[in-house]
Amino acid sequence: MPSLEYELPLDLIRHFPALAPCLLEHVSATPLPEFTRARCDSGDAATTAPPELRADSVVVLERPPDSGAGAPVPVLVIVVECQRRPDERKRFSWPAYVANLRARLECPTVLLVLSPNRTVAEWCAAPIDLGWGSLVHRPVVLPLTDLAPVTDPGQACAEPELAILAAIVHHASDPAVLDALLPAIDSLDPAKGTLYADYVLAALPAAARKYLEDAVTTGTYEFKSDLFGRVFAEGKAEGRAEGEANSVLLILETRGITVPDHVRHRITSCTDLDQLATWVRRALTVTTAEELFS
Repeated sequence: MPSLEYELPLDLIRHFPALAPCLLEHVSATPLPEFTRARCDSGDAATTAPPELRADSVVVLERPPDSGAGAPVPVLVIVVECQRRPDERKRFSWPAYVANLRARLECPTVLLVLSPNRTVAEWCAAPIDLGWGSLVHRPVVLPLTDLAPVTDPGQACAEPELAILAAIVHHASDPAVLDALLPAIDSLDPAKGTLYADYVLAALPAAARKYLEDAVTTGTYEFKSDLFGRVFAEGKAEGRAEGEANSVLLILETRGITVPDHVRHRITSCTDLDQLATWVRRALTVTTAEELFS
């Protein structure tokens, strides 16, 4: 199962495709073509679409047609790959992604590889000789550690996806990136704000989450909505429910009472703290697990 480190940048690009050209600008000296829209496209990178030739993400930059009518014109395809470690198979699949997508969409195509650090980036950036030196493919690589910290709340509100990536990288070295995240996420619509808040809380270590929680609970930042407060409250409630459920099971198992799978599932899926407290008390005296529910 892909890790959050792998999925987070790709999910942000899926929800905000313009993040891909923004990241490309960080590492490419070539100016981007003028475009009016960025959209995600199918990751299928072959005419016959074998499953092994599927890029992590594909973003197409488009402009209006010269005639003013008709379909938008693609001006650049950005193939985005997240690479956490060296993998020699990529030396064969990456050039195929670029060549086949270029043929399908008939416009310039570039491979942008996101890596967690410079060591992996150096491996990813090595030129790929397709044979006898006649054709060489050179990936464009961005180590995420090269992203500058986003400490200005105004910039974070304008580019929340970039602010999230920067915070995941720089949270330990500069707490200001966490301070900038709060107004950025608070400025989003509730659906996207909730999604991004979940991303942040899942990706950050415990110390950084505690820093954000303290900012929420002490009123360091005055929120327009209760988004972060609600997310933290829900997380705490889930944690308490899980603890109570574990207590029920521990008492039963300590007393030598067998817990069937259906009983275990009902206990662990319960989020009602009052009900769980009742089951904790009953677990001390019941003779079978099913008696908990009597």
